[in-house]
Amino acid sequence: MDKVANHPDPNVKDLTFPKGLAWGNSMDRPLTVAQLSHFDCGGIALSVCLTHKIGDACAALYFLRDWATLTRNTNTSPSPYFVGDTIFPSPMGDGPLVHPVTGTIADSTNDHCVQKRFHFSSTKISALKSSIAVQNATSSEVVNALLYKCAAFSTAAVNSGSFKRSQLIQLFDLRTSISPQLPPNSIGNLLTIFSSPIYHNEEELKLPKLVTDFRKSKNSLSTRNNVEENELATEMLDAYRTGKAPYHKRKCDVYVSSSICKFPIIQDLDFGFGKPIRASLAKGTYNKEVWLMRTSDGGIEALVHLNEEEMCVFEQDEHLLEFATPSAR
Repeated sequence: MDKVANHPDPNVKDLTFPKGLAWGNSMDRPLTVAQLSHFDCGGIALSVCLTHKIGDACAALYFLRDWATLTRNTNTSPSPYFVGDTIFPSPMGDGPLVHPVTGTIADSTNDHCVQKRFHFSSTKISALKSSIAVQNATSSEVVNALLYKCAAFSTAAVNSGSFKRSQLIQLFDLRTSISPQLPPNSIGNLLTIFSSPIYHNEEELKLPKLVTDFRKSKNSLSTRNNVEENELATEMLDAYRTGKAPYHKRKCDVYVSSSICKFPIIQDLDFGFGKPIRASLAKGTYNKEVWLMRTSDGGIEALVHLNEEEMCVFEQDEHLLEFATPSAR
């Protein structure tokens, strides 16, 4: 079991995930698939894939929480609240708006996309916050700023030092911002996005400026109707109709960050065997994406997806390595 959990090649780790399903977009794929892997040492691994036809990451995490609760206590009665289609009606009567439409229209460069994991300890996050010196900066804000800056610089290095216009898009959970607020167990794709400005040169990528820009963009969500003016739904519907990848019309390099740091810690899930020694996400296929998840020590694990050339530069960035530790796990 340790040979898989600690293997540096993420493809080996993915042996414990349902093959070919984690990021597929087939119309006839199952809605949910679970795989139980047994190891000769007596250990087990449980992996679950939930399609975006049902819900988002929050929905998946609460599904897992309820499942774990039921295995420990069959007298409990979890009550998921299926609300997604009442808030965001299905487009054009053709079924639910599915986020990973990029599965059929992905950029060919994604074939060479690699994933690397980086661990930010709580101590290093505190040091990063101090170095940025923006009042009340959150852990996600400072980690996103550093990762985005280093990724953009890596792209420039691969591009013979020529900086490419870029911006960062972040996904935002709407459950607490819709009025009246929705409970955490609301099932559906209850998301929108907020975007940084488009940055034109390296001088604009100062960490304090990035954090301030991220916060300003996020705060703008409170001034709009995030159901009727949902930017993510607009982008996805455009991709659905045109067959072009989401964010294509922005005409710049687009980096996407998604965080599940505020949700229940995956490492706390107990299916009756005790808490797991390791919990993580499958390796994705999307280039220029970052996923953040909370670790049991109060830090953050970042799963970074870049193409091979950019990753070779990114993982050696001295500013990044000042605060992040590459993870073999």
